[in-house]
Amino acid sequence: MTDDRTTTGPNEASGLMGDAAPVSSLLPTFGFAADQMETSANVAAWREAVATLFDVDELAAGETGPFRADISSFAMGPVLIGLSRASGQRFRRTPETIARSGVDHLILQLYLKGGYDGIAGDRPVRVRAGDICLFDLAQTLETRATAFENVTLVVPRPMFGSHLLRVDDLHGLVLPGSGVIAKLLAGHLTALLEFAPRMTLNECQSVVEGTVSLLAACLRNELERIEADDDRSAAPSPSMMRIRQYIEASLGSDELSAISIAAHFGLSRASLYRLFAPVGGIADYIRSRRLHRAFFDLANSDARSLRISEVARRWQLGTDAHFTRSFKAAYGITPRAAREAALLGVHRGTGGANGATISRWMREIAPPRAAD
Repeated sequence: MTDDRTTTGPNEASGLMGDAAPVSSLLPTFGFAADQMETSANVAAWREAVATLFDVDELAAGETGPFRADISSFAMGPVLIGLSRASGQRFRRTPETIARSGVDHLILQLYLKGGYDGIAGDRPVRVRAGDICLFDLAQTLETRATAFENVTLVVPRPMFGSHLLRVDDLHGLVLPGSGVIAKLLAGHLTALLEFAPRMTLNECQSVVEGTVSLLAACLRNELERIEADDDRSAAPSPSMMRIRQYIEASLGSDELSAISIAAHFGLSRASLYRLFAPVGGIADYIRSRRLHRAFFDLANSDARSLRISEVARRWQLGTDAHFTRSFKAAYGITPRAAREAALLGVHRGTGGANGATISRWMREIAPPRAAD
């Protein structure tokens, strides 16, 4: 990708800026257009731009024309928003992709045109124009999309903080375009995209805070509705949020256990077990959260100086052999392979300022580790 084929820096789109703000105060932007590039350069630019999110192949398979892709994206402080148009293709996010990217974010996509079928984790997903879908970038997926146009919002996981109890359950969630929630969020996303080119850095902070609050409220309502439809409790236990927050803050302690948690909250162990039964049990939940932390320690750009045994000890994950078995069972790759993939990602990200823009933004806007 060369400078004359991409745009970086504050947006200067005709008719958008006017005299509203000096260029230096506007949001950083990145993008490219297929009609300004050779096909091979367009393919390379697309692969590099989405590499932090997905591996892509089968580009324009079965289509009559060559592959084409356009991107226009903006860094709104801690979140990213962008408009993408592209030919059909397969998207994948494997454990290696997750380790290589080293980011721990959630993405929300509004499909304006086209759609896809696939699987997110173990959840089948089907999206059509008008629908909104969500993905947890700490989990795997594979989808096959037709030619599409979508709006993508990328949010660091820590920003949801205490707003959402079950962020992991959002992976593969689809909000049908016919629903009120999807229509409301679609209107908000399109408005964000419309105003991003003329929004200042000072203005975006309150906009982002309001956006995350709106998303959290709508998604929390959707998760509770799904629980009710599945004949489960219509809302989580009032103490569940506090218990999970306590667990997150205590993952590095060797004293964290079902007994210590029950004692801290004045619960019987039977009551605690019932609370965590829907997520596989309290012991599995603690282990999965510790493995999650370990994964993103290894996927951190500083992973080259970190011994695998240090990571295992930091998160109370047993001997090296036990840690390796648990890690591979959870992610399908060994801790060493995850670290090597992360280092590969760092190496790839040094190839050029333009090509690494989105990857660099995502690595910089939030630490990969969930907030305590």
